[in-house]
Amino acid sequence: MMERIPAGPDPLCGGLLPVLPAVEKAPALQDDTGGAWISREELRAMSIALAKIIARPEKGLVFLASENRAATVISILAAAAAGHAVMLVDPALPDEKLSGLIDAYRPDILLSSSPIAEAEGFARGFDSASAAYWAVRQQEERGKAPIAPNLQLMLATSGTTGSARFVRLSGAAVVTNALQIADVLRIDSRSVAIAHLPLHYSYGLSLVTSHLQVGGRVFVMNDAVTSPSFWQKVAGAECTHFPGVPFHYATLARFGFELVPASVTTFTQAGGALDTRIQGRILENVRHRNGNFHVMYGQTEASPRMTTTPGGALPEKLGSVGKPLAGGQIRILDDQGDALPAGNVGNVIYDGPNVMLGYASSRSDLARGDELAGVLATGDIGWLDADGFLFLKGRVKRFAKVSGLRIALDAVELDIGEVASVSCFDDDEKIVVCHESGDARAIKAFLRILAGRYRIPSTAFVLRHVSAIPRKENGKTDYARLREIGDV
Repeated sequence: MMERIPAGPDPLCGGLLPVLPAVEKAPALQDDTGGAWISREELRAMSIALAKIIARPEKGLVFLASENRAATVISILAAAAAGHAVMLVDPALPDEKLSGLIDAYRPDILLSSSPIAEAEGFARGFDSASAAYWAVRQQEERGKAPIAPNLQLMLATSGTTGSARFVRLSGAAVVTNALQIADVLRIDSRSVAIAHLPLHYSYGLSLVTSHLQVGGRVFVMNDAVTSPSFWQKVAGAECTHFPGVPFHYATLARFGFELVPASVTTFTQAGGALDTRIQGRILENVRHRNGNFHVMYGQTEASPRMTTTPGGALPEKLGSVGKPLAGGQIRILDDQGDALPAGNVGNVIYDGPNVMLGYASSRSDLARGDELAGVLATGDIGWLDADGFLFLKGRVKRFAKVSGLRIALDAVELDIGEVASVSCFDDDEKIVVCHESGDARAIKAFLRILAGRYRIPSTAFVLRHVSAIPRKENGKTDYARLREIGDV
């Protein structure tokens, strides 16, 4: 039996790294800094050793600057093993935003794979085995609210990076969703994830948890998909699973599948709508290598995955984001909260064991319990077909009002995708269409057709050329920045 750490933490890393006797000595984790694979047994030992350093008599909050390094994964497991809640933060945030988060949440422990600046009241050190830097508050601050027993993980939603609003997730929700994902994607001990997405981004973290739960391997890397070394490193690690957002797949479609090593046979796409023409091209290439392409839908609030297209569902269900994961349910409701039959567009509601506890904006919110009881109003609009496959139409808040009509901006982007890749935002009664490349005349001609389709004046569309569509670190369009550079 493994030694328990003082102060009552869980030696099994909060359930994030279960004991799997058949694969305990198998490789589990590596990053692209040139080190060797770390076995599951070694990963657990490193995590528990770090957990002993940061252990406290009471449950604390760990503030983790989550760079794409093995040290970040070890630190997440260590925080869970020590019985703490861990808050994953983008290390690239400006100093004033990082300071603002620290002031709002008053963390007890700081962890990073980079040196931590000296802070008053904290003792600092470096754990050479895990390559993690740590800082522990030397005295308990008075007046802090206790942290809820079931709170384990805090993540910023994709739209609130740098703000004080975080999603509160229980350990049970994270583990449940990891197993749901592993089940539908058939992840096992032979699976090797390409963990290139930011680990503080829920999609990126879910790659780690879903593989570690069932004995798979995780290769953490910092290269961009467009980097010449990206696929060389993927080949060297014999990776099997490539996750991407629409930007990554548009890039892959442009440069060609010849770059992708033969070992990669599982392709997953989430993080927004992908043009169905690109989906078709990706699907054709994946089938040539006897692989599977899964379109997925989720939100950080759902730990994060809610639906996935099962293997073989495409191309018959092209345009769909799939069916609910095991144990989950999708309902479509009208604005009065009444259920709508198949084929009718309405508000997408998700029910499942992986739904968040609620939001937090400050330290006092960490004492709150489960406020949603497993029911998540996603804020998305969509419909279910007769087979239970979900099709999304856009976000409730991503609508423009033109001539009294509500126009879904996400749908506009997909429609214009027939001729060019664009990003749109609304400006009064105008829809500003921004493109970074493409035939402007062809786009303008299509916008006239689209205006007729939507029954709005063609002058409602304003075309703007931008040098580059601004994107967040997770690959999604940064609409706030786009509005600044493309404003009419």
